[in-house]
Amino acid sequence: MTALQNLLKVTKLNSENFEVDLQKRVNSKLNSYLYSNSQIEEAIKFALSTPGKRVRPTLIYLVGDIYNIPLEKLDSIALASEIIHTYSLVHDDLPCMDDDDLRRGQPTLHKKYSEATAVLAGDAMQSLAIQIILEDEKLSNELKVTIVKLLMESIGYKGMILGQEQDINFEQKTVSKEEIVQMNYLKTGLLIEFCILAPLTIANKEKNEWYIIARNVGIAFQLIDDLLDLEESEENLGKATNKDHSKNKKNLPLTLGKTETINEIKKFYDETMASFSKLSLNNHPLKIYVENLFNRRS
Repeated sequence: MTALQNLLKVTKLNSENFEVDLQKRVNSKLNSYLYSNSQIEEAIKFALSTPGKRVRPTLIYLVGDIYNIPLEKLDSIALASEIIHTYSLVHDDLPCMDDDDLRRGQPTLHKKYSEATAVLAGDAMQSLAIQIILEDEKLSNELKVTIVKLLMESIGYKGMILGQEQDINFEQKTVSKEEIVQMNYLKTGLLIEFCILAPLTIANKEKNEWYIIARNVGIAFQLIDDLLDLEESEENLGKATNKDHSKNKKNLPLTLGKTETINEIKKFYDETMASFSKLSLNNHPLKIYVENLFNRRS
């Protein structure tokens, strides 16, 4: 019996709502790290406590389940991925970046506290994520170093940071579809890719077909977000919508149109489902979860 199957048995969940229990697990583990002894700690707690889908930790747990990795051995990486994602949102919302006032239905961190507090809290969350992995006694020292290296590469100056820089710079120039897709891969896709591939590193498994799944899910996730920004209300998304057009942001819906973007997403979906079939995972909860990610607009 795999770790997830045991979790489902204990909680009597089924394949349609297993993610709720995994979200609760992440929230509970995060709370054990959150205190309010200073304004920075209070700000971090606020940022991490606002309602989120916990997509990245859920992907880590589901991939790990395929290779019978105990949930406890994945907790530190799952928490680190969510903390890093949250830090990126805190910095992305700053006036010098996207200048947003609302995130997950709550005031953005710089609005609730101050810009300086938001910068410092984001910086602190990066180090907290690394600390959590390095303090994990369930991982060997070699694995810790390898995983931290992979995580830092995904979010560093050649990864997420570069994607964010391109997002800003592209506002002032004409760019191609390929450049936009690559920007999405760097800005959003690489961290999602890390979440899918990290459990394979722990299990010492080949990543061949998984690279296709990881890259496609990561890029498509951002493309769907861009479509939702055009289609959904602020109330439904919990953040400001339709800001990209006014800021001359370069995303596929605004550059090529909704139809072309939907076609791109379908291409990524078809390739991903084909890879799941090659891995004989058509009935695993991971495939169900990924399908739901692709169908968020439905």
